[in-house]
Amino acid sequence: MIKKSLIIFLASFCHFIFSQSKTATYYAEKGRDLVKQKQYAEAIKNYDKAISINPNSSVVFHHRGASKANLKDYKGAIADYSASIKLNPNDFEVFYNRGVAEYYSKDIQNAWNDFSKSIEMNADFAQSYLFRGYCNGDLKKYEEALHDFDKALTLDPNNADGYINRAIVNINVGNNIEAMEDADKSVVLNPQDIRGYNIRGQAKALLKKYKDAIDDFTIVINKDPKHIQAISNRMSLELELHDTEGACKDYLRMKKLGEKNTYMETYCN
Repeated sequence: MIKKSLIIFLASFCHFIFSQSKTATYYAEKGRDLVKQKQYAEAIKNYDKAISINPNSSVVFHHRGASKANLKDYKGAIADYSASIKLNPNDFEVFYNRGVAEYYSKDIQNAWNDFSKSIEMNADFAQSYLFRGYCNGDLKKYEEALHDFDKALTLDPNNADGYINRAIVNINVGNNIEAMEDADKSVVLNPQDIRGYNIRGQAKALLKKYKDAIDDFTIVINKDPKHIQAISNRMSLELELHDTEGACKDYLRMKKLGEKNTYMETYCN
């Protein structure tokens, strides 16, 4: 009789454990389904329930962190990624994701550390090099940034962002021809991104290709009529080419956007 009761108790206990585990999995899977629908706040609620049942799943912390990052809760995302890493320090992707959250939180040095760790664990993931390149650019380590962008583009030669950012760094170090060529590639790969035209225009201006540069700045302005930098750059080149009418029209655009220039006030009156 005692043995039978014990068997029933053990069976009930095992069923309880199984039910608890199943419930945690249920909420985790429901969270992932909601992420696919971009319902990140609801996904987080389900991940919360999964973690309350099973606080030892590195994957669930990782996924909850990603949902928080999608809502721009970078502090919360970093905390979840850190919890995931504590439970499983062998997933390069969590280091990468924490680095991204740190980068957008302006914590550049810690982001650089996490991207470096991600690269150490997986040397073939282009995005880690790309973001470490951003960090190096922000830290004004331009040669290191160029090296990272080179590697990222070797691994992923169709990454328009890589070409745009390498173009920016090339301008900073005076490689204007290389900057123009990189901007060309970014425009081909993503013609809707006005940054490529703007950077290409800057590179052409530095190479004294003023008319071609004006064409690029005009594309930017047509796509974004409030792009002050492009208007100002075009105005400067029009002055260089003695196009008084064009320069003054652009200065009028700038004034309407709240930008004034003492020299241009005199020049255009």
